[in-house]
Amino acid sequence: MPNPRIQAKFFEIIRESGIRPARALEIGGYLNHNSLLIAPELEATDRYCLNLTEMRADTPMKAVVGNSNDMHMFEDESFDLVVSNATFEHDKYFWLSLAEIRRVTRPGGMVIIGVPGYTKNAKRVGARATITFAVHYRFDYYRFSEQAVGDVFFEGMDDVNVLSMLRPPRIIGHGRKPAP
Repeated sequence: MPNPRIQAKFFEIIRESGIRPARALEIGGYLNHNSLLIAPELEATDRYCLNLTEMRADTPMKAVVGNSNDMHMFEDESFDLVVSNATFEHDKYFWLSLAEIRRVTRPGGMVIIGVPGYTKNAKRVGARATITFAVHYRFDYYRFSEQAVGDVFFEGMDDVNVLSMLRPPRIIGHGRKPAP
């Protein structure tokens, strides 16, 4: 279940972006009140949730079983908004998922991704320590820096913004796919 402050930050980013997507995709999400696609600001008529396992929907979202490393079930440039939170640390080949996100996002569309991170411990003067989000699942491979999120996750995108929140840190980045 996502942290309510993380979910609220995603909703705030959507609201402040002014985006009004017709089609939205959540990768590794939920089909209930925990979904990132229940933001009151979303007017999307088509909302999809991609997950490795089958889920029962108690919302009008469409469940799609599949791996984000290969989203062949979706056409190129088919979503105005793609969101994902707490998924890429479990994705052994997350760079394939990032390539697929770029492929399925329409020009001008927005991508928002949240991941567990690590940040420098500013409170310990002279110490070379970091605060790191703990391992929380048996398939838990990665932790990311703000720089990695900005430079790798959103490479080639416009209006990129990256922030760190909470302790241990969660890194949230967002950007837009360049319009032609």
